Amino acid sequence: MNGKRKCFSLVWKVILLLFCTYGLLDGAGILSGAYTPDFPHMFTNVSNLFAWGYFFCAVLHALRGRGPGSRDLTGDSSRTFAPAVKYTATVSLLVTMLIAHFMLFDAMFRSGELVWHLVILHYVVPLMALLDWAFFDEKGKMPLWGPVVWMSLVLAYLAFAMVYVGVFGGYMGGGTTGDITPYPYTFLDPGLSGAGGVAAFCSAMFVLFLLLGYLLLALDRLLARFSRTD
Repeated sequence: MNGKRKCFSLVWKVILLLFCTYGLLDGAGILSGAYTPDFPHMFTNVSNLFAWGYFFCAVLHALRGRGPGSRDLTGDSSRTFAPAVKYTATVSLLVTMLIAHFMLFDAMFRSGELVWHLVILHYVVPLMALLDWAFFDEKGKMPLWGPVVWMSLVLAYLAFAMVYVGVFGGYMGGGTTGDITPYPYTFLDPGLSGAGGVAAFCSAMFVLFLLLGYLLLALDRLLARFSRTD
């Protein structure tokens, strides 16, 4: 990656961080002076917090490597920083965007008006993360088993929600559900959809988003092939 491209990559990541920071602070109610208790319950916020942590570390890593002759731990200054973590964050954000768009779109409106921090967290940050991969990452390096690992945050969140609420009787409602269910989303509540319905939904979503990861992998291989022919 040449100097100008590295600089553009760094600026892009900083802008992503600024959008993400605003979206998270506003979504948590901090900017209005009233913290929202259900803020950590929603996967939107979990995935964006995870992404914020990754891109913050990536920016620090890039700044440390801007000196003459700087190299990362692999000896290659052009390589993607912590790629497994990055693509876990990216896929998790894409899951957030797709579920919000196709299943929970109405929740982004309050009193008939768009809630801008939800637009930022559901669309702006996920798309910027995807474009960060498209513009700046070295292609052809994703492992075949990568899409399974990239689902880890989604699966961890799902397991925590089901055990915390279903086994220990915790409460993760609010957000899009109000007090209809103690679960963060109605489609996770066996009392509403039945245990079989929840299992079928989660299995279908797992397969679909695993395929999404493999689509990203296929695009990565295709772009690597084109770059080698240039």
